Amino acid sequence: MLAMKHILARHWLGACLVLGAAQAHATLVDFQGFANGSRTVNFALSSPNITTSGFTAAGGFNTMLDNTKLVTSYCIDLYEFLSFSDPAYTNYNLVDGSLHAFKNTRADTDIGKLFSAGHLVNNATTQAAFQIAVWELAYETSTAYDVTSGSARFFGGSAADPGGALSLASAWLSQLSSITNTADVQVLESVTQGNLAGHQDQVFVNRVPEPSSVALAVAALLGLGFVTRQRQRQSQR
Repeated sequence: MLAMKHILARHWLGACLVLGAAQAHATLVDFQGFANGSRTVNFALSSPNITTSGFTAAGGFNTMLDNTKLVTSYCIDLYEFLSFSDPAYTNYNLVDGSLHAFKNTRADTDIGKLFSAGHLVNNATTQAAFQIAVWELAYETSTAYDVTSGSARFFGGSAADPGGALSLASAWLSQLSSITNTADVQVLESVTQGNLAGHQDQVFVNRVPEPSSVALAVAALLGLGFVTRQRQRQSQR
């Protein structure tokens, strides 16, 4: 029994090391375009944010990490820019959302809730709504989220169409208090290189496995441990 525990411990340790290595850094970050299109929107950030305003396209990005993992990432940086036409970026660090310096101290948890809500995000309008909601959560510092007021405001553009991205973002934000956060929020932080400006910081999640998936993984490891033990017994005969 003790030997089996040691075998399982080694396998669990190996699995943890692999997962840890995958989440520690991202040497190559390739932004491949909008995942499902985008909608335009105006934005205005005010104190305690650095005051800025502009007009942008809102939507999630198809983002390839280290040429192996494709995720949908969302911008959390309205002060910088990035280009889909550039080669893969090499100046990003991957950190846990709890370690990122969001202006809104509740952002890590509430962005996790937004991802955990299970919204169907599969077209330009829903992608834009999700992106606008992420911006609101990243920059709004008042006690209530409202895309039309506060220190982070979003208005106009095609996102303002009736029943469009702005109204959908507002509806999703209003539901956050009833959502349980089950998401592992990860942030791609752009690192400034010399005199060159950084690029937009991005957020995505690693999905937390369902209980049934965890049970299957445990069963597989137990089975692997049993097979290994049987082989050891046979080799000793």
